[in-house]
Amino acid sequence: MEKLTGHITSKLKVLNLTPLIRFELTRDSGQKVNCLLHQHALNFLALADRGTKISCQGHLNARQQFVITKFLVYAPVQTAKQVWDHN
Repeated sequence: MEKLTGHITSKLKVLNLTPLIRFELTRDSGQKVNCLLHQHALNFLALADRGTKISCQGHLNARQQFVITKFLVYAPVQTAKQVWDHN
């Protein structure tokens, strides 16, 4: 199992209603990786968007796409503060 950390640099695309999500992750080194997410995809859609920093674990498939099995979304401090001030 491999671990990647970086920022989402593309739109989150829902490929089918299973749901299956595709996006591009740019690592801190500048390397771009195409990622697929199936498990907990609806939770991921609610938490992440373009520019969000994430850390994920998974493996490469035959098409060299990174299939995510576990993920962690880092929430920016500003977003958490805006939610707190809104209430």
